[in-house]
Amino acid sequence: MSEERVAIVTGASSGIGEAAARCLADAGFGVALVARRGPRLEALAKQIETRGGRALPIEADLSDRGATACVVSETQQTFGRIDVLVNNAGYSPAAAIEQLTRDEVRHTFDVNLLSGLQLIGDAVPVMREQGGGRIINMGSLASSVQAPLAVVYSATKAGIEAATRCLRLELAPWNIQLSLIIPGFVDTPTFDNSRAMSQELRADASNPYRQLMFDLDEFAKAQLKHALPAEAVGAVVARAATARRPREVYYAPRSARLQRMAFGALPERWADRLLNRVYRSASPSA
Repeated sequence: MSEERVAIVTGASSGIGEAAARCLADAGFGVALVARRGPRLEALAKQIETRGGRALPIEADLSDRGATACVVSETQQTFGRIDVLVNNAGYSPAAAIEQLTRDEVRHTFDVNLLSGLQLIGDAVPVMREQGGGRIINMGSLASSVQAPLAVVYSATKAGIEAATRCLRLELAPWNIQLSLIIPGFVDTPTFDNSRAMSQELRADASNPYRQLMFDLDEFAKAQLKHALPAEAVGAVVARAATARRPREVYYAPRSARLQRMAFGALPERWADRLLNRVYRSASPSA
């Protein structure tokens, strides 16, 4: 069996996932790149191999319940082992809850939460047989700092956070360590993708949330001026994967921890008032 360390990274075709894959490859990991966009994965794999690394592109739709077992199987067959699993795949449908169908809500949970849990379930037997491993789950400030039009996304991120805590206890006997990474505002295509998904709603003059969507666009644009580059979060992923004693929670940047603590200390009503001002959605006429 090869002694090369091996990592699976989901959502590897762009943003944080792509940056994490590069950083892990630079740290000496063979990397299985997982996402729906095969051509982007192929291009990233070639870049990693040009720099002396090893990469396996795996085109997969993680909302398909059969995809996770295939990802684990292909990775193990190619590299011989799995040392790290990075659950990063996710997206946010930028719409109000009344504008989402049950299938759209379910798809978001499938991609953001259920696929990650299923991947963990598929990877754990491999890690246990090897004597240990690491699982790195991508959280979000959205799990504790509320925002309108992010109901489903926030719920999935709160779910992965709670699951990470439980799994640390569940898997500790087999030296399988879990870390949660909570990024602040990161410069990724996520916001553009969300806007594109809700284009019809934005064009509909009768949409009661239309102005709120525009207000949130302006908020996001302002935040992106000072956003963290995806590479900085990728470096944190690599640190969690290689540290002798990885932390239970990593914040990127560290100030995200202070932001979370500050909002957590506020009474709910005060937090709502403050965020309504921030998002400019205190009233329907705002």
